[in-house]
Amino acid sequence: MKSMKKNRGFTFVELAAVLVILAILAAFLVPTLLGYIDKTKKQMIINEARDVWVASQAALTECYGLHPESFKTSCKFTSSIGGKTVKNLGRISNGALGALQKEPNDTVEAGTSSRRIAGQVLKYLDSADKNANPRYTFGSGAVTGGGVKPSNYLGKDSKPTDVIIQIFHTDKGKMVALNFAKDGYMVTMIEGKETTCVYDGNCLPSWE
Repeated sequence: MKSMKKNRGFTFVELAAVLVILAILAAFLVPTLLGYIDKTKKQMIINEARDVWVASQAALTECYGLHPESFKTSCKFTSSIGGKTVKNLGRISNGALGALQKEPNDTVEAGTSSRRIAGQVLKYLDSADKNANPRYTFGSGAVTGGGVKPSNYLGKDSKPTDVIIQIFHTDKGKMVALNFAKDGYMVTMIEGKETTCVYDGNCLPSWE
C-alpha cells in the first residue's frame, strides 16, 4: 500500500498548477528576452553606423585635402537636421553609392567631390567591387529622400547585405549627418546630437 502511494504520478490539479506557473513566468520573461534581443540588435547596427561615419569622414578628409575646389559645386543641398534647416550641404546618396558600385568606370559626375567621396567610402567599407562579396550592397540604388523608410525602400527580395546610406557634409569636408539602415532599423547620426535607432524610421530629407 505504501509502495503504491510513493509511485503515484502528478494529479491533474498539480499539473495544471505547474502549467499556470510556467505561463506566468513566460509572460514576464518573454517580453524581457525579446526586449534584450532588440536592444542588442540595435546596438550592433549603431556600431556599424559608426564605422560608416568614420569611413565617410576619412574619405571626406582625403578628398578635401586633394581637391578642395570640387566641393563648392557639389554642396548644393538643403536638409532639415536636428530641427534646423541647414543649407549648402554635400550629399552622398544611396543611389550614388549603388550606381558607382555597379559601374565603377561610369563617367557621370566624374571629377566631382561627390563621386570621389563615394568611391573612397566604398573602398573603406570593402564594398567597391560588386563581384567580390561586398560588405554592403544598395538594393535598387534609388536615391533616398525625406520620409523614405526601410520598408518602402528595401523590398521583400532584399539581400542580407542591402543597406541605406546617406551622408551629409559641409563644403569644408566635415561630416554633418548620416543615415544608415539595415535589417529594418534606421540609424540617424548628427554631429553633436544623440544617435537614434528606430525600427522603420525615416531618412533625413534633402532638396536642391
